[in-house]
Amino acid sequence: MKLVTLLTFIAATTATLKNNQHVQMNLSPKAHLRTMSTIPATSSNIKWVGRREPNMNTGSMFFDYEGVSASITLSDFSYLVVNISDNCPGSTVGGGSRWLVTMNTSNTNTAGPNHRISTFWSGPLQSLFYMFNNPGSHCDPGCDFSGTTTFTLTRLTESRLSGCIPGANLSVNSFITDGTVNAPPPMSTRRLEFIGDSITAGDLNDGAGRNICGNAAFNDDITYSTGGQLCLPTSLGGFGSDCMYTAYGGIRLPGTGNPNDWGMRQLYPFTFQSDGPNAYNSWNFSSFPVDAIISNLGTNDRPVAPDYVWQEAYVSFVQQLVNTYYQNPNLVVFLAYGPMTNEYQPLVTNITSTLVAQGIKAHLLDLTLPTPMTGCYGHPSYADNIQIAAKAKPQIAAVMGWTDDEFDM
Repeated sequence: MKLVTLLTFIAATTATLKNNQHVQMNLSPKAHLRTMSTIPATSSNIKWVGRREPNMNTGSMFFDYEGVSASITLSDFSYLVVNISDNCPGSTVGGGSRWLVTMNTSNTNTAGPNHRISTFWSGPLQSLFYMFNNPGSHCDPGCDFSGTTTFTLTRLTESRLSGCIPGANLSVNSFITDGTVNAPPPMSTRRLEFIGDSITAGDLNDGAGRNICGNAAFNDDITYSTGGQLCLPTSLGGFGSDCMYTAYGGIRLPGTGNPNDWGMRQLYPFTFQSDGPNAYNSWNFSSFPVDAIISNLGTNDRPVAPDYVWQEAYVSFVQQLVNTYYQNPNLVVFLAYGPMTNEYQPLVTNITSTLVAQGIKAHLLDLTLPTPMTGCYGHPSYADNIQIAAKAKPQIAAVMGWTDDEFDM
């Protein structure tokens, strides 16, 4: 781990920082006397969740799915900076990605669990961004950061909108801090994967209720999706699970077979979702073995595919999930319907029955609400997703045998 003084760091990065509204080197005089550490993104001290590919030569971590997260635990610190390379050309607002920073402190009087610090926008080119600076600005007076604090960086934007090319356009390169880097937080003993379309991806949902309706990358927030709510700590109403999101807005299940119009069946085995020469590297499913999959496909399929074709494709896809990708006969697969429409509920019911007869642990999951969705273009808003998650949680818990009393993350 390379150590340099903070003053050297400031001199070497002035050109990057002066044009970056997110990083302003207005640290206290005490901070200038501290030693700075640069931690590669591939370090074993970083906990990663989600599909990604490391470059061990550079120490960078490449990815393009929304919901991919990196967590680092610090003590005796005053700031934390992340180095991101984001050259995604995008279809709106010049490309780039939107990010969320949250923290969990060992002193619960300082901040509650999963405390949201900020969101920021990256791109273009390589930039430095504060994940944290000036502790007093992030908690009530009298806050105490003398223990450990875990910071988590989560990508909120779906790459369909930011246009990343795998292995070239988006990577987290390193973390920079004056604190002591501790062992990473442990992986949760509960792990979920969410498969779906724009509903699962949290598209058109910034959580602010502004309903800025347009396929703009700045208007996505995966943490405000139904899955994001289900994965919160148990104290906030979730399962306390680590969660991976494999979602792509507008996607259908079978696709047309055209390389530019892949369905989820074709896209699913790979690490990246973007088009590009390196897009189709296979994902290592053993790196994140899940307890259950929540799959919500069907909103975009009808009337594109005949019912019997779609049912056969879905049965085959779930068989692959269990037997080929995860190779786990005990894997639980929830087949969801709703909330934008329940038109495909009868088909999903038939599919579930077929899978159960084959010995697969498949279960229906009802994500419908009695009232219309209140987000953009009929999508669920943040408020809708809170209600949907509240309806889904007991259905999932009953199957998995998960209770809040026995588990608290």
